[in-house]
Amino acid sequence: MAIFKGRVRVRYGYSRWGYTRNNGKGWHGGSDEEGLDSTTIRMPDYKGKSISGRVVTARKVDRSTGSKTWEWGWYVCVELDAGQTPDAVNYLYFCHNARNLVSVGQRVKSGDALAVMGSTGNAALASPPFAHCHFEVRATAAGAGLDPTAYTGHPNAVGTYGEAIDETEDSDMKFLEVTSGKCEVFTAPDVNAVDKHYNGGKLTEG
Repeated sequence: MAIFKGRVRVRYGYSRWGYTRNNGKGWHGGSDEEGLDSTTIRMPDYKGKSISGRVVTARKVDRSTGSKTWEWGWYVCVELDAGQTPDAVNYLYFCHNARNLVSVGQRVKSGDALAVMGSTGNAALASPPFAHCHFEVRATAAGAGLDPTAYTGHPNAVGTYGEAIDETEDSDMKFLEVTSGKCEVFTAPDVNAVDKHYNGGKLTEG
């Protein structure tokens, strides 16, 4: 399970992890993942293996607090359960979100919806800005970003990865259904994600 359903793109050379900015002198601690078929950011797996953890941060930071996390705008941090992977990674960060779909303390596993892709924080300063998820993995909360490729599922290189999906909405979303003039109960990972103007604001029976 990748961070997005369908295709993901790493658009620029400086979107990669490592010393990819300022002619190789500037550090970029994560990979800028752009969902092409879905805007829902999901908990990834580790090399195809399902993983789980707990949300330890879900907030917006829009000014400097002495930590570079202010650059992330809306972001989510998941602390992985111990002993799931052989690497040093313990924390996953999902940043620049349009909004978060989880709260602190929530348990999550691979495939669960975490946030909606956006361009908050310093991503809004790009010219032009584009919606993406700055995805970063760390051993400690204050540590440097480690190689994220075991979680992104693709090389640390510019390109488009994954297979296109037919629908642009997430297939597990359930919308309001009207039958015989009665509204049926519906569920969704995030109720706010259901567009109240769906179908032009008109509900069709049957």
